Amino acid sequence: MNGIWQKQVPFFLFFLLLNTNCFDTIERMSIAEQLAGTSTAFLLEGMKQIYEDIESRQTVWKEAGAPSCIDGCGCCCVSFEPDVLESEALYLAAWLLDNEPETAGQIAAGTFIPLRSKSDKGCFLFDYNSPWHCTVYGGRCLICRLFGYSGDYGKNGERRFKPCRFLPQAELDKYGMEHRQYVEQELEQKFGKLPPAMSDCTEQALLLSPGSDGNTKPLREALPVAIRKLQWLVRLSANPNNGDQPASA
Repeated sequence: MNGIWQKQVPFFLFFLLLNTNCFDTIERMSIAEQLAGTSTAFLLEGMKQIYEDIESRQTVWKEAGAPSCIDGCGCCCVSFEPDVLESEALYLAAWLLDNEPETAGQIAAGTFIPLRSKSDKGCFLFDYNSPWHCTVYGGRCLICRLFGYSGDYGKNGERRFKPCRFLPQAELDKYGMEHRQYVEQELEQKFGKLPPAMSDCTEQALLLSPGSDGNTKPLREALPVAIRKLQWLVRLSANPNNGDQPASA
């Protein structure tokens, strides 16, 4: 019996090691990977590509000499909370579940304590004491990525750009910007490039959810629902027989 056991030990250890690695691999899988093949995974990947495209186009715009935010400013977040599409809320929810699962759980359960006073009207994920202020920077929403580095369209359909209203004129002077709005021809002459248009990026996000009505909700309302939805979908993918619906807000 001992001889048989000794022969079985290496296989047993290999089996245990193999299964331990499998469990570790499952735990390391992102939300998108766990939901692979679903419409939600498609939406998350689509938002990722939109955000990567925004970053790429903004990099070109900045390198052309466009004004940049002042390090550590955060003024745009102090009294502002974004209204978000479901696709934005789901992407941020997935980012939190992947990177800050404890915080995600607290937000979903309604036990999260913001790092600012409840009387403040701004984003509940803003941190006054951090030099970067945003506590979910990697998963931040569309407007948070676009503000200050994007333009819009005028009535004639041409691109225009307004520098961030929080940038003092002394800072804009460093970039040779004498006024607070530039039309497409001026932008082409001055920078040789055009900033991404905010409406174009929003339209792309809407196209990911063709059945959506395009309505938005304040982030503090949309995010808990999105986290609970992803938690439920992950549980459902692991156990298809569990059809309980996620709790609504």
